[in-house]
Amino acid sequence: MNSLSTVDLTFKNQPTDEHDLFGCCCHFSYQGGLTAAAQSISGRPVKTYHGDTRNPRLPEVRDLGDEIKRVVRTKLLNPAWIESMKEHGYRGASDMTKRIGRVYGWQATTKVVDGWVFDDIAKSYVLDEQMREWFKEKNPWALEEIGRRLLEAHRRGLWDADPEVLQELKRIQLELEGDLEERMGEVMGDFQGGSVDILGMEDVKDWGEMMRAVREKIHGRSQGK
Repeated sequence: MNSLSTVDLTFKNQPTDEHDLFGCCCHFSYQGGLTAAAQSISGRPVKTYHGDTRNPRLPEVRDLGDEIKRVVRTKLLNPAWIESMKEHGYRGASDMTKRIGRVYGWQATTKVVDGWVFDDIAKSYVLDEQMREWFKEKNPWALEEIGRRLLEAHRRGLWDADPEVLQELKRIQLELEGDLEERMGEVMGDFQGGSVDILGMEDVKDWGEMMRAVREKIHGRSQGK
């Protein structure tokens, strides 16, 4: 706690093109989480930096926000990258959705993502009719998640959306949710996607006996039996 109160900046190095800031949620959870914790405890801004050592002969340190914009332009908003992901169908749609979710994660933890990034993601993935139809064919649930995450970013004050973009996004999201409900048909339960049963200990027959057996097995292994 005392150490976090003294943090003035956070830094993370990226040594290869095989990975980037949106490749895994661990990136924003580590650096972003540290930044958010330090700011919360100290009550003052914490600067964020990114180290680029992809070329060891030309190392560079840049502002984290600039690195986010670089990766957004070269991948998420790059038509060539989008087309390469579309070649993988359902999985490609899912991977695009995960990366967009990590843009949200960086903004939630560091507040360094420019508003135009969310505007252009909405335009490229949800508002674009051809892209929307591709998602509907390959993985409509991925498209619904993108729209839902964008709207959540706006509601939480993480994205000051362009009014026209926001209005169209809301319209499309309602339409998509209706389409998904038709696909699902008649289902029961309180959770999106169908019926999900939640069981407590009292609902499982012989729960206590089962847990005792597990504990005995674990104890036997610890004793070398």
